Amino acid sequence: MTAGPGLRPTERLRRAQQFARPADQVLDPEELGSSRHTRHSFARSFLRTAAAQRWTVTRETWDIDAQGRGEAVYRIDADGHELRFAAFSTVLPDGQRTDRVVAEAWDVTAALVEGPWNEARRSELRAQVPGQETGRADAATLVWTRANRSRRFFDYVVDRLAEGRQPDPAELGDAAYVLRSTAFYSNGKFGLADFGRLRPGHPLRLPYRSQMLTAWLLRELSYDLVEHCAAAKSPHAVALDGDWRRFLGLGNATGLGMVPYVINHPQVLDAWCAVRELPLAYALQQTTSPQDARTERVRLLLDRAREYYRERDTLATAPYLPGPQLAGRLDKVMELLDGYLATGLVLGERTDRAWHALHTAAGEIGLEARGVVDSVLVEVYDDLDTDIDALLRCDQTLQVAPAQTCGELRTEVLERYGWVRRFDFGDPAQQAHFWFSSQDNEEPRRGRRGIDPGEEVEHPVDIARAVTELLGDLESADDGQLVGEFLLSHPWHRGAAARVQSLAGLPYAEVRANLLAANFLPLHLQRFQLALYGMDNYSPQSTDWLRVTLFSGAPRVADIAAGTDHDWFFVRKPRKDAR
Repeated sequence: MTAGPGLRPTERLRRAQQFARPADQVLDPEELGSSRHTRHSFARSFLRTAAAQRWTVTRETWDIDAQGRGEAVYRIDADGHELRFAAFSTVLPDGQRTDRVVAEAWDVTAALVEGPWNEARRSELRAQVPGQETGRADAATLVWTRANRSRRFFDYVVDRLAEGRQPDPAELGDAAYVLRSTAFYSNGKFGLADFGRLRPGHPLRLPYRSQMLTAWLLRELSYDLVEHCAAAKSPHAVALDGDWRRFLGLGNATGLGMVPYVINHPQVLDAWCAVRELPLAYALQQTTSPQDARTERVRLLLDRAREYYRERDTLATAPYLPGPQLAGRLDKVMELLDGYLATGLVLGERTDRAWHALHTAAGEIGLEARGVVDSVLVEVYDDLDTDIDALLRCDQTLQVAPAQTCGELRTEVLERYGWVRRFDFGDPAQQAHFWFSSQDNEEPRRGRRGIDPGEEVEHPVDIARAVTELLGDLESADDGQLVGEFLLSHPWHRGAAARVQSLAGLPYAEVRANLLAANFLPLHLQRFQLALYGMDNYSPQSTDWLRVTLFSGAPRVADIAAGTDHDWFFVRKPRKDAR
């Protein structure tokens, strides 16, 4: 389903839109940077569907040596569709491991494929997949991925299991994983299947579902690899058990490329914000009472969340709150909730919409605390799960409407882009940076204007500046002049005009930020996107990139086959030597 401009696919979502927060608030960079994963994040939605349909995963081939070198093939039966995940594993010297796109080798490369499976197909994958950028895919291959062993954790977990012991949570730190993924390629790159070939009824028809399945299987492979290597090392080796069976996640690192992505795909940004905002608006409008089962559920989850963050006392989070400080702010939220449970009052007032009051009070305590509260409130309402999934398919066309008048276009700009007037582009600080792609590896970069090379290939992510310049020329145009005529004499405004005209009715399509400004912080937009994916344990390594984990605590293949999507929201660390 494709949502037309301003039209959400279901009546419930249209009603929720009426109560949603103002777009200027939603799209404020600091607000976006306070986002947390929710039940509608892509990882959660994917596993919920897989469990409901009881997808099965079978390890068909395991040709792996004692050090973990070799090949593995997993067969996936997904709602009547047969797919395979083919992985090629090696062991790189530590000096060759990097998270950068420019790497030429990885410990693990893999492909998610469908269609006939035979030795010829497997041989072709063996020849192409390990090369990644130098390889070529066929049209029945959906995703290519690659990952590296954790320098700190892979061998440690193998050694502990070989000794007959479980890992020590203190040794693994606050973001536990044994493989770290570095890319999930799809949608035509290297010849991979285009997303449009997945017809209605295909289990991976929803955007990002192929990537989520691939990441989940990569995590499953990481479990199998450490247990296999441990068993090869010692006859006394044990498998991961107890809470450890699910706790380990998949590591990931992300850089500047995510920032221009949401600017260059405004309809996607609108859909992603709707995935966050409409379920929240729905939850905040629900009537509540201290005796409701949902109220007790909210308390349980908030209590778990604050303990989750309290125990993350070694994770580097600057410029965001450290886990213990965030837990302290959630303590204040819990005091309000406990007061409501005892008296029916929130901040001394009686209300039948306690969630709205709690959300507002949490905002006074801090944006990050409110981000956690909002995730918890959305968690207890499953009414919109199907509706929200439908939002992710959107029309990404940008076209000029030449028959519109300049007066009408000027009015649209003033009404919908008034926020650009916050930026004075006569101030050099507002144009301190430019964005470009590096020549050697095509990675997005941010340069210092007038200092770094690359301005001649600057990317057009300067939406605030472009719309400001468009408005300046529109103010001197006749109201009745057609936009098509205006663009004949001002062709450099074509992109900005098409953007303004095409995004009419999409409330969340533009970040309220100037990406060129000296004080723009890329981390906010990165964290927002990562939360939508379902990631957590945000650990910025600079102003430009951060590390995260995905699927920590998530169900394993046996759970999904049994139809079990257990509660994995703010999963606590296993106890020492948990069994």
